[in-house]
Amino acid sequence: MPYKFLEDEAIADIAFEAEGKNLNDLFQSAAEATIVSMADPATIKNNITKIITKKANTIKELLFELIEEIIYLKDKDAIVFHSVTVEVNEEKKTCTATLTGDDINHETQALRNDVKAITMHYYTVEKTTDGWEAHIVLDI
Repeated sequence: MPYKFLEDEAIADIAFEAEGKNLNDLFQSAAEATIVSMADPATIKNNITKIITKKANTIKELLFELIEEIIYLKDKDAIVFHSVTVEVNEEKKTCTATLTGDDINHETQALRNDVKAITMHYYTVEKTTDGWEAHIVLDI
């Protein structure tokens, strides 16, 4: 599994570590952990597609902004997501994510947490000898 939830780290929040052999994998893992925190993707249909394009000054800021935008789309459009694919351009510090999902439906979807925001609490993004790692806490 490219991400791991940390049960004892943030009692009133959701904490996870994401990893990847490259930035595409890291951003993909972090985005997947975020959508899984909100709802069971197996219960979400692929009726809506949203494309997110972000640019930042650093890779750390770029990942933060991507996660922030996924949460914003859930709140703004009342959507939960089934899947996500992410492409990162490390040199330009840009990323594009394509999310598929559906309108929130309490009767047919296994909804989990109402994620409100990504926080700076314990937030890290680091290059390692094996690739990349991020530590993320979501406010619920």
